[in-house]
Amino acid sequence: VFVVSAAAIFFATRWADLSEGQQVGLLAGVAVLLAVAGLAIGGFGAGFAALRRGAEPALRRLAGVLLLGAAGAAAAAVGMQADYSIDDYTSMTPAVLGFGTFTGLAVGAYLLAPTVVGQVAVAGGLFALVPTTLEYLDTFEPVLFGLLVLAIGVAWLLLAERGTWREVASARVVGCVLAVAGAQIPAFDYDSRWVGYVALFAVAVAAFGAYVARRAWPYLAAGVVALTLAVPEALTDWTDNTLGPAGVLLVAGLTLLGASLVGLRLRKEVAEAEEQEQEH
Repeated sequence: VFVVSAAAIFFATRWADLSEGQQVGLLAGVAVLLAVAGLAIGGFGAGFAALRRGAEPALRRLAGVLLLGAAGAAAAAVGMQADYSIDDYTSMTPAVLGFGTFTGLAVGAYLLAPTVVGQVAVAGGLFALVPTTLEYLDTFEPVLFGLLVLAIGVAWLLLAERGTWREVASARVVGCVLAVAGAQIPAFDYDSRWVGYVALFAVAVAAFGAYVARRAWPYLAAGVVALTLAVPEALTDWTDNTLGPAGVLLVAGLTLLGASLVGLRLRKEVAEAEEQEQEH
């Protein structure tokens, strides 16, 4: 914390006085130092294989954070160098290279020292990389952006159920957030809003089904949230916003109550099934 704080204060006070090459060089140097520190802590301790098996969790978390810091510094250096090298200020190349570098290095950091923070970093990198890549390819559409994020969320959850992510509970939360966010994004666009409503309803149904099958609370929460978002938004759009703010709040409240009742019913059925299994 002291090292990062000192670096932040130095960058804030002297950054504008540095040349472009010095700025990129400093970021690259910080990335190397953090990477060496993370690799040294993980490698000279119990070893990364032992850390992944659960040995010395404090060292695993520390190594993971240091490696993620290295990923962030390296991504900033790559993006800044690309920005300095490209004259077109509208180019998305620096953003794609920066977020792509961060996402790739974050995945590597997670494979070496898996942590919840590492999962969140990978998810954040992917979420930022999708729209910048679409902008770079000149194919950005809200519906495409949303469906890609939704697909990432579904893939994330499949990996979680297969045990690929070390922290399964956190992976379920991250995957559900990505799925709900991906389904919601098209609803913000006027031309594709009904795609968002349908996607949200589909996510709600799938999440309730996953909860019954896996008995994991993130699926129940995702189902309630998705259904609470889908119904008021669709009804407001269908009535051409004639309900007014009070009507929208009323519909949202009733939908939340209904979705919560469905969730409670499913939870009761799951609890009864668990009790029957224990009796047998």
